[in-house]
Amino acid sequence: MRGLLAAQDVFDKAGVTPDQAATARFIVEGWDIRGFTGKVPETELAICTVWDEADQAAVLACCAGWAADKVPNSADLELVREPQRFSFTSEEEKSERLFQTADAGILEKMCEEGYFNEGGPEDEVVFLLDDWDFEGLTEEQRRLYDERIYPLMRIWFFEHERFEEEYTRLRAEWARGLPPDNRQLSLFAA
Repeated sequence: MRGLLAAQDVFDKAGVTPDQAATARFIVEGWDIRGFTGKVPETELAICTVWDEADQAAVLACCAGWAADKVPNSADLELVREPQRFSFTSEEEKSERLFQTADAGILEKMCEEGYFNEGGPEDEVVFLLDDWDFEGLTEEQRRLYDERIYPLMRIWFFEHERFEEEYTRLRAEWARGLPPDNRQLSLFAA
């Protein structure tokens, strides 16, 4: 998702749609294949690099922090039949949208790093959500997700530097059987 947002930002700044950029690129490549003969496609020449710039922005956004030899040359952007336009009115909304689209990946990453493997009821819920299937959860399991797992996912995403401390503190509270903090759902709003 980060890559698509970065690519869309390039298109927005250039003032062209992805379709216009791809079409311009196609026309200029055709002109090149014909040996640069015929009328110069000036309009298309002016925007033909936007597609490549968007592709590289997507690569940089998706692969930030990767070793240089692991970063692909291209994001392999493609036009889709019914393109979805991403727009946000603020950084807060943009961050929230990124969180909403990344939530399954966040939970997976947390598990890969060794969290939620202590045998508690919330650990069972995380295991059941391996396929991100909320339909299979009981009402109690859904409550555990809402009260315990989801707030930790928000901390992981928005305040990662605090995650370890909060995870340890909350796990200790849960183990002692302390009642859930009803304020927890709104504590870490972006």
